[in-house]
Amino acid sequence: MMRGIAWAGAVFSPAAALLSWWMAEQVPWPTSMEGIDPIALLFPVAAAFLIDRRPRLPFLWIMWGTGVVWAVYSLAFSGTHWLTAYAPGPYVPYLGWLALWLWLWAVPTFIGIMPLLFPDGRLPSRRWRWVLYGNLFLMVGHSLLLGLSPDAGFELEMEGFDNPFGVEALGTVPETVERWITPPMMGLSVLGLLSLVSRYLAAGPELCRQIAWYAATMGVFVGFWLVRGDDPVLGAVQLVLAGGIPISIIAAVLRHRLYGIQIILNRTLVYGGLAVVVGVIYAALIWLGDHLVGSYGPVAGLVAAMLAGALFHPVRLRLQQAADRLFDVERDPYRAADRLSRTVQEAGDPAEALATATSVVRWALGARGAAVEIEGTVTIVDGELGEEPKAVPLDWHGEPVGRLLLNGVRQGREPLAVLAKHLAELAHAVRLTTDLRRSRESIRTTRDEERRRLGRELHDGLGPALTSVTMTIDEARRRLARDPESVAPLLARVREEMTSTIVSVRELVYGLRPPALDDLGLEGALRLFGQAPGPRVDVVAEGSLDGLPAAVEVAVYRIVQEALTNVRRHAGATACLVSLARTDEELRVAVCDDGVGLPPRPPAGVGLTSMRERAAETGGTCTAGRREGGGTEIVARLPLH
Repeated sequence: MMRGIAWAGAVFSPAAALLSWWMAEQVPWPTSMEGIDPIALLFPVAAAFLIDRRPRLPFLWIMWGTGVVWAVYSLAFSGTHWLTAYAPGPYVPYLGWLALWLWLWAVPTFIGIMPLLFPDGRLPSRRWRWVLYGNLFLMVGHSLLLGLSPDAGFELEMEGFDNPFGVEALGTVPETVERWITPPMMGLSVLGLLSLVSRYLAAGPELCRQIAWYAATMGVFVGFWLVRGDDPVLGAVQLVLAGGIPISIIAAVLRHRLYGIQIILNRTLVYGGLAVVVGVIYAALIWLGDHLVGSYGPVAGLVAAMLAGALFHPVRLRLQQAADRLFDVERDPYRAADRLSRTVQEAGDPAEALATATSVVRWALGARGAAVEIEGTVTIVDGELGEEPKAVPLDWHGEPVGRLLLNGVRQGREPLAVLAKHLAELAHAVRLTTDLRRSRESIRTTRDEERRRLGRELHDGLGPALTSVTMTIDEARRRLARDPESVAPLLARVREEMTSTIVSVRELVYGLRPPALDDLGLEGALRLFGQAPGPRVDVVAEGSLDGLPAAVEVAVYRIVQEALTNVRRHAGATACLVSLARTDEELRVAVCDDGVGLPPRPPAGVGLTSMRERAAETGGTCTAGRREGGGTEIVARLPLH
């Protein structure tokens, strides 16, 4: 429905513009409607084209309405002249009355309201509402005054026009207001352009590119309008510029991801300024040579040209830097990412790199504060976060590694997405470093606890048991000479104590290394453990597993043991495959099942953590993830050297 209305206006307005031009050409006296009006011809067509793709953009409907209203006004104006010349009648004054005031609903909208509401139909801020109210007052008040003017021939360019709704008491007030209405209209149009500048300075790169196309064309148009006066040449140029405005809006709305207009303006300023500066330097050198030497010759010109050429490169660099700052080029996401990469390479460690990167990201996004949160803990803070910062998840290959907290972001989603990827890599590196540090501390703590446990077991268990055996043997030796029959019970007690001690020692040794590894080997021990009730477990080994380091054997056994325990408890799987592949450098262990798989963001549970720590004890790694087609895959890589 809405698209149909838009296209109906797009068909009507050009037809009305062409008909208006034809009627103006047929009138035997000159009018201001000579030529095809680009506002009526192009605005509704361009707006309908955009509305067909983005029907909910309010600005496009304002643009469409401006063109349609101007088309009706043009038709009424030219129609009044044509009918007066060729078919006069009682209805002509009513058509002329419509042309008296209808233009005021198009011109202030075109030059005053549209810049205020570009590109989303909303004001840049509340303080600009007074400019909007001024334009609306100009439209309503002035159109009402003209509609009631008793003599409006000056407006229609027709002497003696009789307004059917004129009020004689107004006298010449409308004509006087008409002469004084241009300055405030110009002022409001300039304020509209300033609103575009304000919006540009506060916008992100994407919105800046949208604004740049429209603001450049509109600024030149308003500039010509302010200085043209009655010059017909400037008037013709202004008509051409008016036709370029809808084209610039199409470029802004549909091609806002391109940098074209910014690059053109940037390069124009740089090389235009370079030509001016180098030209001034060259002229100054010639002037100095002429006054110091007293004459100008080829040698003096050559020297001046060489000196000016020597200044070419440094001047261009300074102008380029100034233009980049003006257009905020350094805040472009890819330039900011490049700067981020350079600063990270200069950092000493991942934590320092993350701190530097957070500062760069805050600057690039124009935020008042930024922080990186890893595992629920704010690690790096730069600036002021405020009470409710915006949280952006940081994912590394689908794995959540933390959050980026931002306060007062001025940039759009594109730079945020680009920079968040780089921050996610750094956050992942910091988390790995932190996990490695914790793992080493855990290994050290575990080793100390193991030593303490062994010492306690030996001191509190084996020590007293052996002492008791020694004392019993001493007692049996004393009784052997005087009462041999009482020695037998003592020796029986010694046997019981030794048997109990052997069991304790065996349990102590089994805790250090599973006996199945020595009895069956690594592959056999894993097959034995896989025979427990639950899903079917297949063990496949590529390459010989003989001669593996003892620490690697124990680590593999414990990792597979923990993985199979998780499969039986949580996976809901029917089958599981344990594969071992040995190379000259490492032993790769993979445990795959056909169960429900890990969630998209698996929590770092105790089982996964213990497997990673087991792998880290030997200098290896252990990762867990979802398999293609369903299930979970745990892969450990343990170095053999």
